[in-house]
Amino acid sequence: MIHFNSSKILIPVDFSETSQLAIRHGAFTAQLTKGDVYLLHVVNAQYMAQNLFVPLVNLNTGNSLESKAEEKLVQLAQDLKNEYGIRTECIIKTGSPSSEIVATAKEIDASLIVMGTHGYSPLEELVIGSVALKVLTKSLCPTMAMSSEADHKGYNKILLPIDTSAHTRQKVNYTLEMAKKFSAVVHAVAVLGVGEDDEKSKIELILHQIEKLAKEKGVTYHSDVLTNVKNRATATVNYTEKVDADMMVIMTDQDAEISGFFLGPYAQQVIHLSKVPVIAIKPEEHPEDVNFTLLSGTSGI
Repeated sequence: MIHFNSSKILIPVDFSETSQLAIRHGAFTAQLTKGDVYLLHVVNAQYMAQNLFVPLVNLNTGNSLESKAEEKLVQLAQDLKNEYGIRTECIIKTGSPSSEIVATAKEIDASLIVMGTHGYSPLEELVIGSVALKVLTKSLCPTMAMSSEADHKGYNKILLPIDTSAHTRQKVNYTLEMAKKFSAVVHAVAVLGVGEDDEKSKIELILHQIEKLAKEKGVTYHSDVLTNVKNRATATVNYTEKVDADMMVIMTDQDAEISGFFLGPYAQQVIHLSKVPVIAIKPEEHPEDVNFTLLSGTSGI
């Protein structure tokens, strides 16, 4: 069973606009849930060698790159303490950003990574920046990813996409626990593709079971079913805007044809298109996952 946990929040910082936004999201979450924040800056040797390092770090001094980054990080930590009253630690590492982020998350036993979808390289032009893509793929803990459009306004409405994939229900308990913490409303939306009308009764049963669980946890809940959807990701993002949601929770493999070991195309598209933060959760691997009995004792909720 996957539970919402924000006791240790790791925020990779490259001093870009998106990472500054991630800091605000992570600090807000830590403040509300009484968690600790770990600010991580990775000195990217590859881009340093190519003179492509983010220009916000001034290198025209005698100080080393690490020292200059540490100064900025310590100042950020102090600003967070003053504004949010949270405990913050600073970590400086050198190497591959994605590898060091994942390794640091393991070292500190992070419960949540909060990061932008682009950063570290001004040349990234992929759907999702390569660093974020690798972290989302390799990280064992949930990752909150966001673009520069995901301005922070609190989390009052959380979108919970549901489809026919085996792991889709594993995020239900996590989402409801998060909604409880933030006093948020959960909007569950079932997304059925063309030719999946025969799945509608099954999906409606799942939505009804989630409703019962939401009531037990004291979470306000709404649900809807979208049918004949040509692009699940686009439909999901459009629905987020329709209900004015400010957070979304998905599985990393929320696509019926994709295994749970890497970021599926649905997740990549949603994270790329979304104007609100998206929490991506890696599924727990259980033989029972092939069973769609939502509320059974081994269901993964």
